[in-house]
Amino acid sequence: MDEYIQLIPLLNIALKFFFLLILNLGVGAIGFVPSFFITVINIDTMGLVLGSVLTFIGEILGALIGFHLYRWGFSKIRSKWLNNSFFKAMKKSSPTKVFILIILFRVLPFVPSGLVTGGASLTTISGVRFMIASSIGKIPSVILEVAVVFGVLQKVSMTYLYIFFSLLLIIITSYWLRNKKKITV
Repeated sequence: MDEYIQLIPLLNIALKFFFLLILNLGVGAIGFVPSFFITVINIDTMGLVLGSVLTFIGEILGALIGFHLYRWGFSKIRSKWLNNSFFKAMKKSSPTKVFILIILFRVLPFVPSGLVTGGASLTTISGVRFMIASSIGKIPSVILEVAVVFGVLQKVSMTYLYIFFSLLLIIITSYWLRNKKKITV
């Protein structure tokens, strides 16, 4: 019986990790929600080391999922903007050039992930090469993000951070709904 009781904390950690991994994958796949928010939750819930690992895994695998979703979505639409000279040039870029650009854009922590992922999905780069380039590029940006988040968590109460994130989510959702309503009218 004691063995089972000792397994309960490990099961609790595993369930939290799994739930947060799914959340991280969703945020990474969407690509326009700043990962800073989920990194705060990861580190607060799982600690610095496991939270950092979770953040990195979520960023990489989420970007890969997003890459395939963007590629699938772009293959289904025939918009005029895809005929723009910029997008045509992207489609013609060599996989090596795209690989290097992905690394460079991933290193910059404030370049929107969805922009890099969506742009890469318009090229001929393979999913494996995209994942390798994203992984190489995300190492420094995730380290910087984790350092900033850890510093913030040392100074600011989680209650204030959750209030701030909730208010920010309400503002962004309201703005999005308002603009969506204007477009449909």
